Amino acid sequence: MRSDYSIERRILFSGAALLIIIGLFLFWMVRWNAHNAAEEAFDRVLGAAALSIADTVSIEDGALSVDLPHSAFAILGTSRLNRIFYRVAAPDGTIITGSPILGLEIPHGTGPQLRLADSSYRGERIRIAAVARYNTDASGGGWVDVLVGETREARDQLGLHLTFNAALPAIAVSVLAFLLIWLAVRQAFAPLRTVEADLRYRASSDLRPVPGPVPREVNALISALNDFMARLDSVLVGLKSVTADAAHQLRTPLTALRALSELSIDEVPEGRLRDILRRIHANSVNASVLANQLLSDASTLHGLESRMRETFDMRQVVRDTIRRLQAEGSYPTLDDSLHLDLPDGPVEIEAEAVSLREMMRNIIENALVHAPGEIDVAVSGEDGIVRIVVADRGPGIPLAMRERVFARFSRVDDSKPGSGLGLAIARTVAEAMGGSISLDDRRGGGLSVAICLPRGMANP
Repeated sequence: MRSDYSIERRILFSGAALLIIIGLFLFWMVRWNAHNAAEEAFDRVLGAAALSIADTVSIEDGALSVDLPHSAFAILGTSRLNRIFYRVAAPDGTIITGSPILGLEIPHGTGPQLRLADSSYRGERIRIAAVARYNTDASGGGWVDVLVGETREARDQLGLHLTFNAALPAIAVSVLAFLLIWLAVRQAFAPLRTVEADLRYRASSDLRPVPGPVPREVNALISALNDFMARLDSVLVGLKSVTADAAHQLRTPLTALRALSELSIDEVPEGRLRDILRRIHANSVNASVLANQLLSDASTLHGLESRMRETFDMRQVVRDTIRRLQAEGSYPTLDDSLHLDLPDGPVEIEAEAVSLREMMRNIIENALVHAPGEIDVAVSGEDGIVRIVVADRGPGIPLAMRERVFARFSRVDDSKPGSGLGLAIARTVAEAMGGSISLDDRRGGGLSVAICLPRGMANP
């Protein structure tokens, strides 16, 4: 069973079902009224024809005779669909003129009232109007019965015509009503779609309250969500503060441990003790890198949350990043292996300073650690997009692992120093700025990291 459902769709389906039920009821009412109207109209004409014939009954030479008036059949003949039948019966039931089998089931008239009845004639449904006239001139006197019948084609056609003439506007009104209901429901749920879009496209570190206004019906839900995000933000701020403080406190002793281990390695001869010192040095290097990355992560998240924007020349950001790495002295081959491809003119970008620099540092440092050798850094800008490409000649990353390396603390090669935070930080910054980062194979071997950023930072 599906656990999710759409309130909007339920409202629309309920409204459509209600309109269909009302429409069916109205159609039945219209059909019934149209049928009655057609029956009444044709019954009046049929009755008038019967009365017209009854008025011509007379005595000639001591016998009853009927002078069928042309007008009676002219009235009934206005519709070419109908066929007309008649029968005139003497008081004793003998046929004066007409069909001898028409309306035999209808009792002989004993009064002047007009009688209407449904019947059948030779397998066809017909409507009969009967009227009686008392004639005193006949032998012994009595009631002469006049019956006039017609088939129902014209009646049925008129009934359907009236039905559809009345139903079509009702159907049009129903369709229009459904469209108005649909528009009203869409408009009513528009604030919820705005809230959904706001939450869906936020960065994972963005825990600001959902902006209003929101409908009163969901105000309690949005308030609870904002309260939850505020509590979560408080917890995350505490965790980031603890992480940053711990990393900062660890940097000094780790740096000292790294330096002492390097000196000790040079002072002792080859042997088991020197192997132990090498392991201590390697672990201290990894711990130092982890501490630096944790501080970088905390600084980056803080910078993204501050949303302080400045305009930079991307070429200068790349140069500053390289100078920082050179000043640290951790990569002695940096000057020989790094090649810059920068345009002559400035490539301006609006971004948060700390986050932008940390992203560039992590990408370039990642290439230096995992792919010693030739590294090319290219910057270009066109159509409102700044593109930075860092390409190396290392072993690359298998296609199946390229998405996984963006996860925090995920590493491809555990033998290399690192924390597994570099690419995760880079993606967080790129997406927070409204851009993207991708990994591709470099022609001739190696890995190419491409970052695309909008010149103007996306609105929070």
